[in-house]
Amino acid sequence: MQKQIVSGVNLNINRTKRWQANVLTCHFVGPAANASQTALTLLARLLSRGCQAYPQNDQLNLALARLYGANLRVEHQLLGNWQDLYFEISYVDPDHNGEIGRQALSLLKQLVFEPLFKVAHFGAQAFDLEYQALKNELTDLKNDHDFEAYVLTKAAFFHETYAQQPTIGSLAELAHLDYQQLATLYQQLVNNWRVELFASGQSLPDNETLSDWDFTARLGQLPEVAVAQQPGTLQKIEREVVGQQTHLTLAYQLPKLVQADNHARDVLRVLVAYLGGDEQSLLFRQVREKHGLAYDVSARDDLLLGWLVIEAGVDATQVSSALAAIQTVIEQAALQIDQQLLTAEANNLLNQQIRSLDSIHFQQSRLFRNALFPERQRDLQQITASLQQVTTEELRALAAQLQLKVVTVVKNSQAVQS
Repeated sequence: MQKQIVSGVNLNINRTKRWQANVLTCHFVGPAANASQTALTLLARLLSRGCQAYPQNDQLNLALARLYGANLRVEHQLLGNWQDLYFEISYVDPDHNGEIGRQALSLLKQLVFEPLFKVAHFGAQAFDLEYQALKNELTDLKNDHDFEAYVLTKAAFFHETYAQQPTIGSLAELAHLDYQQLATLYQQLVNNWRVELFASGQSLPDNETLSDWDFTARLGQLPEVAVAQQPGTLQKIEREVVGQQTHLTLAYQLPKLVQADNHARDVLRVLVAYLGGDEQSLLFRQVREKHGLAYDVSARDDLLLGWLVIEAGVDATQVSSALAAIQTVIEQAALQIDQQLLTAEANNLLNQQIRSLDSIHFQQSRLFRNALFPERQRDLQQITASLQQVTTEELRALAAQLQLKVVTVVKNSQAVQS
């Protein structure tokens, strides 16, 4: 069941006996430029610590434990040029009478509408704790050279600030954040951002209770989905560090598939898996197994950001050879596709899709994506048919359109010197 509660606030109820678990989710979706990754990371962590009724974290944890061990997540994600901050409570109800569901819904509303910002002392105290924890985490990541290679690549590949930063954020942005800024940001998104509510499971409150949210009407309009602005010419970045291995990251610009049909996006899924999705993929077999030029190598993409990233751990003395081997694999894919490997990777993707149907959290995420992109909605039969219909010609054509835009080498300086 789908309904609009007020303008810009929508509810989706999915009653099913497939799972014992039940999930309640509240998404706030707004323009990516309106909130930095760092601010949303810190905000999500602060919001998950407590609320006006449970201002201390151990009090909130006890409240969740009393709901038969309910689980709370407050997280954020970047969806192209949109940001998504969401609350999610999952629970089981052994009595199936809806009482735990009603209490879980009540707790979710308290977390959303009565955050720690309304409890001055505890809010400021929680902010200080989470601020320092995030600062320490970001500082520690300076020694993660795989992460550093990715961050450097992302910053070079995209022009817009929201796309340049990793999901966790950055120390530079963190240095300019304070408690009042987060409070203001949260109030703005609660009042103005589009709201998508979801309830899935077999022990949910009744429809009237699920619809009883105290949101004010808002426009709820999002900017047209579009990929971030990307570089025009090839950029090469090199940095020396002290580490165990050298990290090589290549970023390719994808053709604009955001507005394409479902099958075109499936072709991309298969191509990414074919190139570097697992240990039978072309990059793994050619670069690592055949030529011994990488400790590990993989590929992944973000359709909404419009890029494909290949990451490899290599020896400092073999950077040029590894880079050449990776580029050769891409070029070969544009000329010839191994039909047997294509079929295997398409079947792997289909099996992953089938296995994911056993997860209520995946189902909740799928409902959310369908709400944002209703034109992409389809069933398993349609997905199966599309994946099985991907052809070698389609893969070759897509591989030929990949444009290398950034090459980043974070090199082990000790290996170079020796």
